Amino acid sequence: MTKNDSLQILLIEDSPEDADILQEFLENTDRTSWKVTVVEKLRIALEKLHCHSFNVILSDLSLPDAHGLETIAQLHTAAPTLPIVVLTSLKDEAIALEAVRQGAQDYLVKGQINTHALIRSIHYAIERSRMQQIMHQQSVAIAVSSEGIAILDAQWNYVYVNEAYSKIYGYKDSSLLLQTNWKIHYHPNQQAGLRGEIEQSLQQRKFWRGETVGYKCNSQPFDQELSISLLPHGGTVCILRDISDRKRAEAAMQQALQQARELHQLKSEFITMVSHEFRTPLSVILVATETLKRYAHQWTPEKNQIRYNRIIAGVQRMTELLNDMLVMNSSGPHQAKLNPVPLNLEKFCQELIATLTTSEHPIIFESQGNSRQIYLDPTVLELILTHLLSNAIKYSLDSGKVMFDLIFAPEHVTFSIQDWGIGIPLEDQDKLFIPFYRGSNVGNLPGTGIGLAIVKQFVEECQGVINVTSQMNQGTLIRVTLPIALVEQIHDQNPGN
Repeated sequence: MTKNDSLQILLIEDSPEDADILQEFLENTDRTSWKVTVVEKLRIALEKLHCHSFNVILSDLSLPDAHGLETIAQLHTAAPTLPIVVLTSLKDEAIALEAVRQGAQDYLVKGQINTHALIRSIHYAIERSRMQQIMHQQSVAIAVSSEGIAILDAQWNYVYVNEAYSKIYGYKDSSLLLQTNWKIHYHPNQQAGLRGEIEQSLQQRKFWRGETVGYKCNSQPFDQELSISLLPHGGTVCILRDISDRKRAEAAMQQALQQARELHQLKSEFITMVSHEFRTPLSVILVATETLKRYAHQWTPEKNQIRYNRIIAGVQRMTELLNDMLVMNSSGPHQAKLNPVPLNLEKFCQELIATLTTSEHPIIFESQGNSRQIYLDPTVLELILTHLLSNAIKYSLDSGKVMFDLIFAPEHVTFSIQDWGIGIPLEDQDKLFIPFYRGSNVGNLPGTGIGLAIVKQFVEECQGVINVTSQMNQGTLIRVTLPIALVEQIHDQNPGN
């Protein structure tokens, strides 16, 4: 309503004399423009409310067609947001007080009314009604808010909780929390510290916000965010949010970032390793080639052969490295295609040893158990055993022999390779099968760190297991156990072959 608008008043009064007096009081002030509609019966008043807009109702409690609190009830039903000022006699003052409790904003006792009292009461009723509407809207907003909202007294007992607050803690009925203490939602070890931190902040800033862990009614912990404000007349208001999903998302993001950092680091290390591994044999090849080009015609065949052998070894080293990287790129779950054929394992192992053993590092082979022909993929088995035996020789340094045992069991076969070399540090043992990872004690020994990763992948493709036992400077024992199918069993399953 603007300054120049009329204040629309509905006056319900069956006494013409009283109605005239009230209108005269309103006319005695020039601060407000009043427009008064006078009716004598409640029925007519309800019709007016249906057709016209008013700012306030002045109503007698004793009307020809209604009396006492019935009048207020019907008016409040017809116009629930419209302020009502009750007009009553001195003897009915108790009823007037009850009318205020039931929705009227104020009351005036006839015979005690003057201009000031009437105008004050009208303005008070309008303002009080406006504030009640605002408070009602706020109350509804709080009740339906998705955020948990609670009011606590000075002893931190709940005096109000909205539905969202109780649901966050797992309660079906908000009333179950009333008069209980806030501390029931926190572990005993954190109650004193958390409350102390909050109270200190409330004393200094009237406000505290933070994250903590709360417990639902079923004792399930969850991440929560709290905002607590000090109320003017004591107590606090608490806003609660369940941030478990956000925390999980943050954790997943951190994990993804960590994986990205590790991948970047792995890529950097891989490039460095490959560059080094290729540069060394290429340098050897280059030097040997240039030397032969310049001096081959002056040297003896034996001396030239030494350079040729170096070139061949360099090419073989690069070929092995390329093969390993190709295997790493193509292998993986359900990617390797196995082609088992009947194998005489003893003969297979002895032929493999012949290509790897040296006078400095003899490989001592022994077969145990009931030797028989079985089905395995020879290409995959050669790759596995070549990597393991080569590592055993390389990391033995000057420590001598390597033991290689073939152990037959009814349903599996085990390949056991033991060396007495530099061993593997304890802190490196859980990282052995990570591609490109090398032990901290390998020094300048050549290697890419992908051999054992390749071995593990192919062992798992064969549905086998690999176990490593090692001690620093005492050697390493590796056992590979593979399930086997006997030639006779395969033949029985495929009699037409």
